[in-house]
Amino acid sequence: MTNVDHETLEDLLRHASPRPTPSKDDEATVRAAVHQEWRELTGRRQSRRRMAQYAIAATVLVGVFAAFNVFRGPTAEAVQVATIEKNIGPVYLLGEDAELRDTIDLANIMSGQVIVTGTDAGLSVAWGNGGSIRIDEDSRVEFTDGQSVFLESGRVYFDSQGAPLVAGINAGGAPGVTLRTEFGDIEHLGTQYMTEVDAGRLVVSVREGRVAIEGRYHDHLASPGQQVTMSGSAQPSILSISTHGEAWNWVNRTTPSADFEGKSLYEFLTWVSREMGLDLAFEGQAEAGAHDAILKGRIDMEPAEALRLRLATAGYDWRIDEGVIYISDNR
Repeated sequence: MTNVDHETLEDLLRHASPRPTPSKDDEATVRAAVHQEWRELTGRRQSRRRMAQYAIAATVLVGVFAAFNVFRGPTAEAVQVATIEKNIGPVYLLGEDAELRDTIDLANIMSGQVIVTGTDAGLSVAWGNGGSIRIDEDSRVEFTDGQSVFLESGRVYFDSQGAPLVAGINAGGAPGVTLRTEFGDIEHLGTQYMTEVDAGRLVVSVREGRVAIEGRYHDHLASPGQQVTMSGSAQPSILSISTHGEAWNWVNRTTPSADFEGKSLYEFLTWVSREMGLDLAFEGQAEAGAHDAILKGRIDMEPAEALRLRLATAGYDWRIDEGVIYISDNR
């Protein structure tokens, strides 16, 4: 066995939670079946060497049975862990029979369920009491339980604050979520970040806050504007990146509907800037006017388009320059 095999096995055993051993009745059933097979073999006067081989096989079979139960453990009852907020394109639920089932009528995601997105697809789900998870196209994600999500392949985005206006939820500090991958685990520290698993590597891009990456070989605490790439046992690659722009556009495409009934224009602009990874600045008396202006209805479109339409009807001008949205009052 190679060192990699040893490390993989140790990693599996380290993450496996304790499970009960098989019952005496189950073990007795297996032993009885093996004993019957052994008797039939001896009745046919198999050679002593042949009998010894089956004796060893019997012991191995019981051991495998026990190991299977140790790792399988009791079946946990499925619980709701997330609510679907926005569904774009072909998004599927992977059934126990490995068949893909359409999620068009699916409202909630239960623990243990696997979501698969097709080309040009995307999904946004509300996590806990305000967190937001976005899933990009061509991705496969398992919602393990109420504390963790496993990214098998593709790309996801997590916002721990999740825009408190989403679906009328008041965030108040979303519960933590551990994003697990085959390359390591990612823990957020109040943040917005994107994670990609592709071509034998893990890529984590941080927009806001900080992210603790516990890799198989290396650990790293990533800050805003950093992109960390881990591949095998090589040292992590750390780059400075923009927190807005083309690389993040898919996140905006999956922005969930937000309720702004009775909210101020200032709250709307704050939401837009955060969704787009931009800073917000006001010119002249625009900020005071934004606090006074009260909105109606919901927003169910990409933030940039919502910004254009809302400000056009409210009498404000805006422009984006070097990562900042500037708002001016032309009324």
